[in-house]
Amino acid sequence: MRAKIKHSPQDGVVHPGLLFVMRLLTAAAIGLACYLLWVSLSGWAVAGCAPNSSCDRVLHSRWSRWMGVPVSALALLVYAAIFAGTFRLRRAVSPAEQRAAWQWLIPCAVAVIGAAIWFAIVQAFILRSFCPFCLTAHACALAAAITLLACAPFRATPEKPWQQEKQVFVPPLLGRKLAGIGLAGVALLVAGQFIRLPHKQYIVKIYDGKIQMDLAEVPLMGVEKAPHSMVSLFDYTCDHCRIMHGHLMEAHRRFSNQLAIVSLPMPLCEKCNRTVKRSPKMHAQACEYARLGLAVWRADRRTQAKFDDWIFSPPKPPPLDESRQYASQLVGARNLEAALKDPWIDEQIQRDVCIYETNSVRGVGNMPQLIIGTNVTAGTFSQADELYRLLDGAFGLK
Repeated sequence: MRAKIKHSPQDGVVHPGLLFVMRLLTAAAIGLACYLLWVSLSGWAVAGCAPNSSCDRVLHSRWSRWMGVPVSALALLVYAAIFAGTFRLRRAVSPAEQRAAWQWLIPCAVAVIGAAIWFAIVQAFILRSFCPFCLTAHACALAAAITLLACAPFRATPEKPWQQEKQVFVPPLLGRKLAGIGLAGVALLVAGQFIRLPHKQYIVKIYDGKIQMDLAEVPLMGVEKAPHSMVSLFDYTCDHCRIMHGHLMEAHRRFSNQLAIVSLPMPLCEKCNRTVKRSPKMHAQACEYARLGLAVWRADRRTQAKFDDWIFSPPKPPPLDESRQYASQLVGARNLEAALKDPWIDEQIQRDVCIYETNSVRGVGNMPQLIIGTNVTAGTFSQADELYRLLDGAFGLK
């Protein structure tokens, strides 16, 4: 019969039940950190986090990054280190290996506690807004870190060599040094968040720079850092715009990393366009479609292309109620409602109208319109090749 190995409370080994709790809490924190990092890198909206909501203000604030790096990435590294370290505290692991594990688990636990306190202060007193996902991740990691430190075998080095070999211990002096390392990490985190790195803007300029747009702040086909850019004015209810959309999407697929196409809805309706005195029946709801398209982009930029393709696919735009329902499916009903209330949408439509008005003064009033620098091309192209010849002449894109 195999004899059981008995451990006394003095051997410094963590109880298996507590290890399980710590792993469970840390795994939850890791999952949430992975989700927040994915959202940060992909540009997708956080579930249930509407534009301009409390959590949206937190996730898009300067405090969501450290020296330009998402703080969720840093958190993920520390959480993963703690999770992996708990497997070095099992009874099957030698005391020497457990002592080594404590030397990096203690700084990580202290750093987690300090970071949780810091971000609670930021949300409560600086932003006065709260992110449920962030708070839950911090709470799980904080509980795991406190449990970890409560289990840490802080005690003097045993006098006898055989006791040193058989027991797990962290001398108080070493413990203070390890805690100091963790606090230094927190101080580095806080200091790094106060450093403002210059934000690189990618700008499209038209009319010799008289109108400039930050490509991060307008609906866009392609990537912000593309070497070439142009502006497209369109109306969701415009027949010729439907044809041009197909040509532009084909060009986008062909030149996606070389060409950025700013897509600006410009309604041909007197409700929101002062240059139109009386709009035809086909454009009667153009303002509503434009607002809906911009709201989709505002709520979740990654769904914009899918929404536009859906609107432009049939010969005529789908009914407004049906379009609104589809937009809700793409970005979520609450997100869409919040985005539609954003004053930015009406402001952007008026900026688009100003561009159209400028072109009208220059004798170009039909739609759609493509603007490259000071050149304006209006109307549609019967073939995509005509668009390619334009891009070749303007940018040398073959």
